[in-house]
Amino acid sequence: MRNTHIIESIVIGLFLFAVMVGVVIFINQGDYIIDQAIQVGKSSEEAKSILTNSIFAKGISVVLLVALFYFGSTISKKSIEKARVRFLPFLFVLYAIVYGGLCALVHEFLNPFFEFSLLKGPLNDSQTFEAIPPFFYYSIIGLGALFSSITFSLLTIKNAKPIGVSIQSFGLRFWTVNYFLNFLIILIIYFVVIQIHVFSLAFIFLVINLLIAALVSTFIGSLILSTIVERGKWVFNNLSERVSLGFVSIFGVVSFVMVLGGIAFGFDSSLLTSFDPVPAGFLRLLFFAIISGTVAILVWKFNVAGVRTQLQIASSESELSLLKSQINPHFLFNSLNTVYGLALNEESPKTAHAVQQLSEMMRFMLHENHAEKIPLQKEIDYLRNYIELQTLRISQKDHFQLEVDVAEGCQGEITPMVLIPFVENAFKHGVSFQKPSWVKIKLTCNAEEVHLNVQNSVHKHGGDPEKGKSGIGLENVRKRLGILYPEKHLFQIYETEDSFEANIKITLI
Repeated sequence: MRNTHIIESIVIGLFLFAVMVGVVIFINQGDYIIDQAIQVGKSSEEAKSILTNSIFAKGISVVLLVALFYFGSTISKKSIEKARVRFLPFLFVLYAIVYGGLCALVHEFLNPFFEFSLLKGPLNDSQTFEAIPPFFYYSIIGLGALFSSITFSLLTIKNAKPIGVSIQSFGLRFWTVNYFLNFLIILIIYFVVIQIHVFSLAFIFLVINLLIAALVSTFIGSLILSTIVERGKWVFNNLSERVSLGFVSIFGVVSFVMVLGGIAFGFDSSLLTSFDPVPAGFLRLLFFAIISGTVAILVWKFNVAGVRTQLQIASSESELSLLKSQINPHFLFNSLNTVYGLALNEESPKTAHAVQQLSEMMRFMLHENHAEKIPLQKEIDYLRNYIELQTLRISQKDHFQLEVDVAEGCQGEITPMVLIPFVENAFKHGVSFQKPSWVKIKLTCNAEEVHLNVQNSVHKHGGDPEKGKSGIGLENVRKRLGILYPEKHLFQIYETEDSFEANIKITLI
């Protein structure tokens, strides 16, 4: 979880840094854009208006791009969890076209002079994107942001991936060895081709660029390796999904650099001229991926510095911890089944029924309680089992009154264990074995919401060790509802000296 927050902070920081650079460049180059506008026949006032509208239009484009990135990461996480990444590129093309169309409309109304460039000096004949239309340009930027969101999702996904492993699982030793070898290979290739041997300020900047290139290469190689490794072993089933995951993730690393560059240089359309034509750029990326992927695979294959052993040990410890956590519940289930059989043999159907209900409640706690959403009917079944068990405890008390009206056939999904605290609170604090007591529970539902009303008597217990804990528990529930269902819930409490009422409504859609 901590690593996830670090990655999210880095991405947010890079976005903000790129925006800051873009603002600074626009401020410094504002006079140049005004001069360009005047040269094509615009008045001084019109030129200043063009600059203002350009800043406003591109600011809107940045906001839309951030929203697109967030939207893409949300979809990517769901696709990764369901092993459907191979369908994402086709969807992302459509989403990028929508983004490009929105930005083109913004520029149509605010900044029709999109071809005015921040770059000084004439463009070469080979730079064919001098006056590229906003729709085409922003569609490319949007597609880059969407591919970047896939890589971001791979780095921050909290649930276990159905394909491969999280690259965070490789450990510091793998990252260190992989980065060192990538830097060494890139350094050798570059100096063999360029043949620069003079130590100078340019040489220092060159080394810094190579260090950054090695970092990108390390990420790409690690992403490729993560798609074919599971539990410390090579796995090649579902090959189409693994290839798709590897391709879109490595493309996302390069796309993220492109997107940050686009923002930092004010969405200047002429910047596309600095990129290679698509075929050449794709071949360069493929060559880059082959080198970085080969390095990562060789490091893994030959267990350099024990990196494979380290992950295998970590995977084994994680699996052992999971198995240990499952021993006690399964032991209890087996024990309950034994007691259930004894109760039937001794002709005690009431006890057998109670044991069965307790077993169902435990199974709910073990399997359903960790899901984000479950069918509403499962939550209601748990409530019924809890109420029936409590009824067994107090059914012989003449001075106790229980009224239960729970709807049948409720549809929709709800966060698990969000209703039960109110019912638990009623039985815990509303039942006395000496004084008249009562509990009233009513649950209704429709296609859009569920409504729970719980009323109970209140008794003052002089030495009750649980005194005061009810308020703390309900306050925690209030906070939980505020997080899970913001502006989609109603939570009311009515309390007197001898009665307590909780009224809850939750909008499910």
